[in-house]
Amino acid sequence: MRQTTLLATAFILASAAPALAQAPNTSAQSVDRLQIASCMRQSAAATAACIGSVAVPCVRAASGDRRDAEIACARREEAVWRERLTLATQMLGRSLDAGGRSQFTALQLAWEGFAVQKCAFYGSAQPPARSAGLQAGCELREVAQRALEVERFAAGRGRRAPASPPQIIR
Repeated sequence: MRQTTLLATAFILASAAPALAQAPNTSAQSVDRLQIASCMRQSAAATAACIGSVAVPCVRAASGDRRDAEIACARREEAVWRERLTLATQMLGRSLDAGGRSQFTALQLAWEGFAVQKCAFYGSAQPPARSAGLQAGCELREVAQRALEVERFAAGRGRRAPASPPQIIR
């Protein structure tokens, strides 16, 4: 019992932890949530096409320093995807047994570390003037792709066929 409680606590903590160390703690704006949700409904077969549906128009509409806008707009959209990832993680966690939750928690933690390192690497490989914006874009894509992956997996868990066909009792 104690082990199950510890695993559940670890799962909740891991799913609620900020994804990328460089990302500031921002909350998703309702207009951005609606934009992503609308895109997801319209692009059901190609949901990955929705990545950037907030950030790209945001950068285009920005006045001033484009580099600052790239970072701010990427963070703004990332907040929506992070929220979706957290919800999908929680939904999936409710459908898994203790062993599955433990495995998924370990997987999430490994993914978090991978995403941080990947984006830091790509950011450091760029010219300094472009580094921060490209790193923010990388973080946005990683979180969005992970959210879509976990959402698909969590949704698929609820649609499994029964192990045996229903039987009529007489």
